[in-house]
Amino acid sequence: MNAVNRLRVGVLVDSKARANLRADYGLSLYLESERWRVLFDTGPSDAVLEFNASAMGVDLSKLDLVLISHEHFDHTGGLPALARAGSRAPVLIPAGASWRLERAIEDLGLPVRKVIAGGEVLPGAFLLSQQYGPPYEQALAVNLGGKGLVTVQGCSHPGPSRIVAKALNDTGVKPFAVVGGLHLAWSPPESVQTELKALASLSIRTMIPLHCSGELVLKEARRFGIEAKEAIAGDWLEL
Repeated sequence: MNAVNRLRVGVLVDSKARANLRADYGLSLYLESERWRVLFDTGPSDAVLEFNASAMGVDLSKLDLVLISHEHFDHTGGLPALARAGSRAPVLIPAGASWRLERAIEDLGLPVRKVIAGGEVLPGAFLLSQQYGPPYEQALAVNLGGKGLVTVQGCSHPGPSRIVAKALNDTGVKPFAVVGGLHLAWSPPESVQTELKALASLSIRTMIPLHCSGELVLKEARRFGIEAKEAIAGDWLEL
């Protein structure tokens, strides 16, 4: 698998935001390496995505790829903003996504493709094909040279550690970081601890929990040797 030399992550949409941005319940991440620009999910609102992207200097017309983790509204609602921006980047959705999502994207005039088999979709960026949560959800693994895999996850409905384990199995590259929604906000403490232990056993050492991850993850991660970094909409992160 190829590798990238740097990975910059911009949090475009999250339930919390810096003072000059708008908060909304959902997730959208802008991923940038020296070789490509990817939008991972779009949040629940095209207006919020447009506003925050503009405020953060992100040009939605200059994307190489758009990846939709799963079809829940809080990850797909911003898609019309891409059409208005004139994006021609392919939109990749899980094979198990409904025909309604596929049709909605087509009606916006955006190129859409259902992903059946995962693989390296851009140099150093490996699409992890869908796992069932429910719903069906896919993720992205970026091979950051000298460090290992960064897995980017939308809501982690299949389970955060299941996704990371799949990344290791599919790529053969050692994981080191997780970014995105971990779906642990409503989990009891023992379940959060079980997931953190599993992630630590998979070599995860850095975590940026967003969206549906919950506050307990931030508090408990250090006990398992994981550095958890808090981030909200408007933040830029260098990995």
